[in-house]
Amino acid sequence: MPRGASACRSWRRYLLLFAVLCPALSLFARGKQEEPPPAPIHGEFVLCVTAFDVSDLPPSQKTLGFVLQRELVRDLGAIPYRLRSGEELLRYRELARLAAMQGAASRLAEKRSERDALLYQGLPNWKYKKELKRVAEELRVLEEDFAKAEEQDPPIEAKPLFTISAVNTGEGSGPPEGEDDPAAAFPPPPARGDEEAFLWAHNADAVLTGTLRFFYGRIYAEFRIFTRGGSFVYEDSTIFSPEDFNEASDELKARFLAALSNTEPARLVVHTEPEQAGILVNERAVKSGEELILFPGPVSISVTAEDYYHELKDAELAEGEKAEYSFTLSPKRMETLGLALTGLDASVYLGALYLGGGGTEKNEDGAESAGAEAAETETADPRTAEPGGPEIFILSIPAGEYRYIRVDTEDGLTGEVIVKGSLEDLERRFLQADPSAGDPGIRTITLNPRRLPGPDDKPVERRRQKFYGAYGRFWVTLPLAFIINGVYQSYANSYNTSGAQDLYDKAMTSYYVSIGAWVVAGAFLVESLIRLGVYVHTANEESIPLWE
Repeated sequence: MPRGASACRSWRRYLLLFAVLCPALSLFARGKQEEPPPAPIHGEFVLCVTAFDVSDLPPSQKTLGFVLQRELVRDLGAIPYRLRSGEELLRYRELARLAAMQGAASRLAEKRSERDALLYQGLPNWKYKKELKRVAEELRVLEEDFAKAEEQDPPIEAKPLFTISAVNTGEGSGPPEGEDDPAAAFPPPPARGDEEAFLWAHNADAVLTGTLRFFYGRIYAEFRIFTRGGSFVYEDSTIFSPEDFNEASDELKARFLAALSNTEPARLVVHTEPEQAGILVNERAVKSGEELILFPGPVSISVTAEDYYHELKDAELAEGEKAEYSFTLSPKRMETLGLALTGLDASVYLGALYLGGGGTEKNEDGAESAGAEAAETETADPRTAEPGGPEIFILSIPAGEYRYIRVDTEDGLTGEVIVKGSLEDLERRFLQADPSAGDPGIRTITLNPRRLPGPDDKPVERRRQKFYGAYGRFWVTLPLAFIINGVYQSYANSYNTSGAQDLYDKAMTSYYVSIGAWVVAGAFLVESLIRLGVYVHTANEESIPLWE
């Protein structure tokens, strides 16, 4: 054998050996994979709010208890998590260890009872030994589980999610619908000393109770928060007059937020210009300058106002921080429009906002005079009225946005239009305005008021039903026309084949009937088209015109 062939075979053996050993080496190199650490337990902190005791309050003041409870529940529900202290972590760890030991001991006791019961079952000797061996093996495993439960150190979630259970989240300050007692929406509070059993029964970590009493014209309120295992007990009290209810409620919210979250809450004040702008903080409406107590963390502030550009700000509130933000909204570019009115007896609305007009009123002498809004409109811009012409009502709408304008007259007529604001050539029109020529330099819209259909007047519905009726009749007569025409064709073919006189008579009769059926179907088709045109015209007539 050539030496080169032998060397080649040797290299093949080495390659085959290397291919076999590589996967095995990689398996040995992996070793024993580490198990992931166990997930923390008790990842949720549940607060159960009980009904506040208002039995000592006068009947006129009992509603304050429900209002206070509703406000507290709403604000406490914004807490995202609770920061557990070291003492609380140790307590929950001990509770978890005791619960695991109790479960393991219960299973071990059951298995030992099963082993003792084998003596009284009357089993044959061979089967008794077999069952005893099986139970002994299971007992050994259960004893190991009990030893592990006794020695284990279960991890506890340090920042559990905060949730509220058994609460009434309905809006309004009165009792729930169908109930006379507001406290019926909450579970009754536990008696002193029964808090631990109450928590286990309601599967909660903490319970909040409150008592309100009448004290020399004021209200004295006491509150207790009791937690499972007694790791955290909080008591608080305050006294306030009914007039200071809001201030007392805010102060209690701050204390409860700090106690239940184990962090100091943040305070936020938002100032706006204009002052009447709408403010939403985390989708909650607040007023300008109002101090808001919040949980530390991200906060979203939204400020809006009519005819101003919207502003949105995201911020991060630190623990104990008092933040103040000021918003100065930029006004939108506006277009001035002129609305031609038939007289002072018309009321003008921009959307749902009443702008002016409104007819005449009596003065001190009993004579009729124009309303205040109408008089102001008449003198608002001297270029807006032509001698002997219609009255021009001046209004402004944002450029590039649509606005709904409605005019109601004393005669019960209504004019409607949707206008899109525009600044195109607006400055040029003002500069080239010629009052003597009647050119006000602004866009003027003329409405034709009409009487809107009442609730019983449904012209569009009637036109639609008539169209559907004609269309249905057409599709009923069309197949009949085809069927009768087929009968005529059959008689005609039979007559052409046989030449019988009776077949000829039947063919002529069916022919005339077929012609009549086609005429009726055509008439219904024409009626359908006419009804469709009337329906479309009526529907468009009822629609609101659009001006751009």
